[in-house]
Amino acid sequence: MASITIKMKNGEIKEFPHAGRAGGSYTKTIRYEGGFAIVTDEFDEEIAIPSADIAEIKVTPSYGGW
Repeated sequence: MASITIKMKNGEIKEFPHAGRAGGSYTKTIRYEGGFAIVTDEFDEEIAIPSADIAEIKVTPSYGGW
C-alpha cells in the first residue's frame, strides 16, 4: 500500500493517500513517462502531471499487519 505526495513548484501540494479497495491489495502507484508523472489509483484511474511543474515527489509505503 502506498500514499503519494507531489509538491508542485508553485507550492501547491497534491496528495494521493492510500484508500484501498475491496477484493485485494490494490493501491496507488506512480510511473514516469514522456515528461509526466502518472498516478494510478486503486480503480485504475490515472492523472498525469507535467514533470516541469513538479518540485518533489514522495512515495510512502505503508506495511500493515505483517
